[in-house]
Amino acid sequence: MNLSPLPLAVFVADASGAITSWNRACEKLAGYTAAEMRGRTLADLVEFEDSAGKNASIQARVDQDSAGCLVCADGRRVPVRVTVAPQSLDLEQQGSYSVIVVPRGATAPSRYALIQDLPVNDIIEGLPCVFYVIDQSGRLLLWNHQLEEALEMPSEDLPTVEVKYFFDETSRAAIVQKILDAFEHGSSWHEAELVGRHGKRTSYLFQCARTSVGSLPCVFGTGLDITMRKEAEHVLKVRERAIFASVNAICITCCDGPNNRIEYVNPAFERITGYDLAEIKGRDPRFMRIEGCDSGEHKRIHEALRKKQSVRSVLRNARKNGEVFYNDLRIDPVMNADGEVTHFVAVINDVTEARHYERRLHHLAHHDPLTGLANRTLLQERLKQAIQHATRNHTVGALAFLDLDNFKHINDNLGHDIGDAVLRETAERLRANMREEDTVARVGGDEFVLVICDQGSPEQVADLVERVRRSVARPMLLDGKEVVSGTSIGVALFPRDGGSVDKVMRAADAAMYHAKSLGKNNCQFFSTELNRLVHEHLLLEASLGRAIGNHEMVLGYQPKVDLRSGRMVGAEALVRWNHPEHGLMGPDSFIPVAEQTGLIVPLGEWVIDEACGALQALHRQGIDDFVISVNLSLRQLRQRQFVDRLADSLRRHDVPPSCLELEVTESLLMERPEEAKEVMAHLKKLGVRLSIDDFGTGYSSLSQLQAFPVDHIKIDRSFLCNVDSNGHSVITRAIIALGHSLKLKVIAEGVETREQMVFLRDHDCDQMQGYYFSPALSQQGLADMVTRGVTLHA
Repeated sequence: MNLSPLPLAVFVADASGAITSWNRACEKLAGYTAAEMRGRTLADLVEFEDSAGKNASIQARVDQDSAGCLVCADGRRVPVRVTVAPQSLDLEQQGSYSVIVVPRGATAPSRYALIQDLPVNDIIEGLPCVFYVIDQSGRLLLWNHQLEEALEMPSEDLPTVEVKYFFDETSRAAIVQKILDAFEHGSSWHEAELVGRHGKRTSYLFQCARTSVGSLPCVFGTGLDITMRKEAEHVLKVRERAIFASVNAICITCCDGPNNRIEYVNPAFERITGYDLAEIKGRDPRFMRIEGCDSGEHKRIHEALRKKQSVRSVLRNARKNGEVFYNDLRIDPVMNADGEVTHFVAVINDVTEARHYERRLHHLAHHDPLTGLANRTLLQERLKQAIQHATRNHTVGALAFLDLDNFKHINDNLGHDIGDAVLRETAERLRANMREEDTVARVGGDEFVLVICDQGSPEQVADLVERVRRSVARPMLLDGKEVVSGTSIGVALFPRDGGSVDKVMRAADAAMYHAKSLGKNNCQFFSTELNRLVHEHLLLEASLGRAIGNHEMVLGYQPKVDLRSGRMVGAEALVRWNHPEHGLMGPDSFIPVAEQTGLIVPLGEWVIDEACGALQALHRQGIDDFVISVNLSLRQLRQRQFVDRLADSLRRHDVPPSCLELEVTESLLMERPEEAKEVMAHLKKLGVRLSIDDFGTGYSSLSQLQAFPVDHIKIDRSFLCNVDSNGHSVITRAIIALGHSLKLKVIAEGVETREQMVFLRDHDCDQMQGYYFSPALSQQGLADMVTRGVTLHA
C-alpha cells in the first residue's frame, strides 16, 4: 500500500518537558489547535514504549531514537519514532529541546514536509545549488535533492543527523559557529567541504539567513558548488607562491598607452633592486636605466614592447643605492580572453656575479697568474691585431722576445721565492717602459714578449728596446739581497719580417737565440742572414737526430804525452760528424745543437761506449796503463741513471774504471755546483778519473775547486796563444802552481809550437796535447802509435 507522506512534526519543549512551540505539521498530525497545544507536556503527547516510560526526563532521551505513540486529540494512538535534540547548537546556552515525531509505517518524511502545499517546492528543487532549512537543534527540516547527492544519503536519514557531521571533523566547530551567527545576527556565510557518506568531497559557498517556520526559529540557506573555483584558486595560489618565492625578480606592468606602469613586483625584485612595491607602483620600470648605457638594447626593448612582442636582453640597471648590476631580462606580453595585450611580465635575473666570474675566468685564461701579464693566448690575439693594423696603415710594429740570462742560477741558488720576485719585478719594469696600447706578456718560465705598435722607424724601436734592456739589467734589491738579471732580446719587425703571427714569432725567437749566442745581455734584430742561419740550424738539428743511428759519427783520439818522459800516457776522444753532404764536421759545429735539443745524451753515451771499446782493444794488445778521456755535458751529468749506465758500459767492455777519464768544463760545474759535487762523488766512488776542462775561463773560487774530487785540471788553449806575453805567462804559471799545490796533475791543451812546449816543460806542467805532438787519430792509428812507442822529442 502506498502511503502518502506525512508531515514532519516538530515541537520544542523546555527542561521540564513543557511544550513551548510547535509547527503546523504537529497540529495537523495530533489534531490539536494552537490553543489546545499550549500548556501540554511531552508526557501528554507521547507515550514511550521503553521501560522508563513517562517518568524518564527529556534530558535522558537526547540523541536517542525512541519508539512510542502520539496521543491525538481524538484519542487515537499513532505509532511514531521520536528524536530529541538540544534546541541550541551552543552548548553553553542549552535549555530547551527539539522533538521530531515521525509516524511509524508511513513513507519517509518528505524533504518538503514543511511546504508540501506550496508551489515553491518545484522552484527549490530546480535551484542550481544546495538548499536547506536547519532548526536550532542543528538538524535539517527542509532540503533539496542536490544536498542528498552531495551527502550520498537517502532523505530518510538526513533529519536524524546533526548537520555538523556532514563536514570534516576539523571544520565542525567553525560550521556550528556560523550557524549560531546566523541565529544571532540574522545571517552568515562561509566556505566548506561537504563530505559524503562514501567519501565524496564537494566545496560550497554557504549563505545562511534567520527565519521562522510557524513559531519555530530556524535558518535557511543555499550552498553554491565552488569546486572549480577552488581548483582555479589553488592553481593561482600555487603560481602566486611560486612567483613570491622565485629567486628571480618578477615585475608585472599594465599597458597604459606608451607607458607600462608597475602593478606588482615580487620580494626577489625588492631584494635585487632595493625598491619596495609601495614606492614604485604606477611607475614605468625605465626609471632604473643608466643614461648613456646600453642604449642599443634599450631601443630594441622599446621597439619590442611597441609591437607587443617578447624580448630578451642583458643590460645594466641601477639599484636604489646607485650600485650597477647586470640584468638578464626577459619580457613577455600577457593577453586577456579577447587576445588583447593588457600586461607585460618581466623576469629579471641578477647575473652580476656571473658576469664578474666570467671576467675573472677570462682574465685567468688570458693572463699569467704570477705577474698578471698577458699569456700566450692573449699575446697571439694582440699580435694578430697589431700585424693587421700595421699592414693596413703602413706603420712599423715590433715583436721583442726577452729571455733572462741567469734566471736559472738565481732560482737554484737563491730559491724559488726570490726567483718569483725577480719575475714580478721584471714584469713591473717592462710595464713601466711600455705604453698602454702595447702588450707585455709572459710566455714561459723566464721568457717575456713585447708587442710594440705604431713606431715611426726601426731606429725608434731600437731605442725603446735598449731602454727596456737597461731597465731589466738594473740590480734588484730583494729580501735584503741584490740580484742582477740581464736579458737577451730578439726583435722582429712587422710586416717586414712576416705577415702572420707564426712567422713574426719565429723571427723574434730566432733573433733572441742569436743574441744569447753572442754573449747574452744584448739585443739583436732579425735579418735575412739570420734567417739563413736559423734555417741551417733547423736542418742540422733534424739530420743530427738520424746521424747516430746511421753511424755517421766517428771518434778521433788526440794523444797526451808526459812532458818529463815524453811518453804517450793517454788520449782525448774527440767526436766528429761525417756528414753525407758537408763532409767531416768538427764538434763546434754540432755540439751546441745537440746540447739544445737533448741529443747530447744519446751522443755522449755512444762516445763513452766507443771509448771503452778502444780501451778494450788496447788491453788486448797488452797496453794496460793507457787512459782515454771523454768530455761530458751538464745534461749527461743530470741523468739519474748516468753513473749506473757508465758502470754497465765499463763491465761490458771489461775496462778498469781508472783507465777512463771524464772531463767537465769549469763553467758547467759552476752552473749547479752542489748537484755537480754529488754526481762527481758517485763517479769517483766508481773509480773513474775526473778532470776540469778549460780551467781558468770560469768563475770558480779556490774553495769550490777544492770541493770537487778531481784528478786533473786542463789549462785552456787561450792561455798558450802567446806565452811570451807577460800576462799570459803569469796566468799559466799560476794555474800550474795552483794545481800542484792541490796535488792535481796539470794538462795543457792546444799546444802547437815548440816554444809553447818548452815553456810548459820549463814550468813543470805535467802533460800536454796538441798538434805539436799529433792531431787526432783513428782508433787504429792510435793503437799503432802506442805500440810503436812514439815519444815527444825535446
